[in-house]
Amino acid sequence: MSQEASIPQQDFRNAMSVCAAGVHVITTDGAAGRYGITMTAVSSVTDTPPTLILCINRRSLILPVLLENGRLCVNVLAANQQDVAEHFAGMTKLSPEERFEYHIWHRGSTGQLQVEGALAHLHGKVVQNQTVGTHEVFFVEIEEIHVHQKELDNEPALVYFRRQFGGLS
Repeated sequence: MSQEASIPQQDFRNAMSVCAAGVHVITTDGAAGRYGITMTAVSSVTDTPPTLILCINRRSLILPVLLENGRLCVNVLAANQQDVAEHFAGMTKLSPEERFEYHIWHRGSTGQLQVEGALAHLHGKVVQNQTVGTHEVFFVEIEEIHVHQKELDNEPALVYFRRQFGGLS
């Protein structure tokens, strides 16, 4: 890696805030328990095999749970699911367990929780992780995908831009 950057952390954060990003709730359930977190740092890596990358702050409470469970669901949120994003981002006073009580959840065939009304659900397993700076970078191989195109054809996606949620058609 390169030498310590001289770019101020806040300048970097401000620049990233003007990069519109899709909003996801990542859920994991297994031997270590269940947990969920709102994320925008989710991106595709390759389609052969279908793989995503997730970047999670190492101080996040989901980290030890996800590392032990090894499986997750990426819930791609629709614009009308801003409340889901706020709950799992910790913007409300709900405990991590209570967050699951305010929405309708189903289990995919992998056993992971998926929120009803999401534009898509991508279920996968962690195949690699690496520490980079303040974050843990996870490579997730996708095992099951549900895209809810017909039911939600005209539903805009939930995006995060300039530190605010909004809809994108």
